[in-house]
Amino acid sequence: MYNGERIITEALQAKHDNLGDIFAAQVKLGSAGSKIMDAVAIKKTWSPKTVIGYEIKVSRQDFLSDQKHPVYMQNCNIFYFVTLKDIVKDGELPQGAGHMIYSPDTGKLRTIKKAPYRNISVNPDVLLHIMFWKAERYFGYRTRAEMLADYKAKKDLKNIGWEVADKISNLEYQIKSFDNSYYKKFYDEIHRDWKELYGTSCVDLRSLPTSNGLSLQDLDWLKHNANVIISNTKTILNKLEEVK
Repeated sequence: MYNGERIITEALQAKHDNLGDIFAAQVKLGSAGSKIMDAVAIKKTWSPKTVIGYEIKVSRQDFLSDQKHPVYMQNCNIFYFVTLKDIVKDGELPQGAGHMIYSPDTGKLRTIKKAPYRNISVNPDVLLHIMFWKAERYFGYRTRAEMLADYKAKKDLKNIGWEVADKISNLEYQIKSFDNSYYKKFYDEIHRDWKELYGTSCVDLRSLPTSNGLSLQDLDWLKHNANVIISNTKTILNKLEEVK
C-alpha cells in the first residue's frame, strides 16, 4: 500500500536537511494537541525569522474537507499544502497558502505556487513541540543501558584526551628543559666533534676503538668468522668419522 503522507514527509525532511534547517513532523498546537500540523521547518536565519508549516494531502477529498488550515496559518510565517498531482484545482487554494506537488516517479518536490511571507509572531507551543519531537527522535529508540554506555564512552574518551594532553605537555616541558640544560650543550659538542672526525653527525659508539685498537664492530666481525670456521671444522670432522 502506498503510504503517501509518510513518503512526502520524508521528502520534505530531506529538502530541509540539505538546507541545514530544523525540521519536525506531526507538530501539535496547544497543550491538548487538538490540532497537528503535518510538518514544520525553521530556517536558520534571523532575517527574517521564518517558520514554515506544511499540510500534506494525498487525496482530493481530504483536501476539500480540510478545515484546519486557518489555525495552521496562524502559527507559521509561510504555509504550504503539499499534495500529489491533480488534487488541487485552479482557484481552490486558500488565500495566503502556497502549493507544492510531490512526484512519486521522481521523488522530487515542485513548487507550483510560492507562499507569501507573513510577518506574524509564532506561537511558542510550536517551538516547544519541535523540541519535544527532536528529543523523542534522539532518545525514543534508545534504552537506558545504551544511554549509560554512551555516557561512559564519552567520559572515557574525555579522560583519554586529558591524559594524552598531559603527556604531551610533560614531553614539551622535558624538551624545553633539555634545550636549556648543560647536557644539551655537551650533546651538541659530541656531535660536532664526531662530524669532524668521521664526516657524519650520527654518533655510533660501536665504531669507537677499544683498548686493544679494535672497535666493537671489528670484534663482532672476528667473532662471526671464528664461528664460521668452527662450524666448518665440525662438518669436516663429521665427514671424516663417516669415512672411517
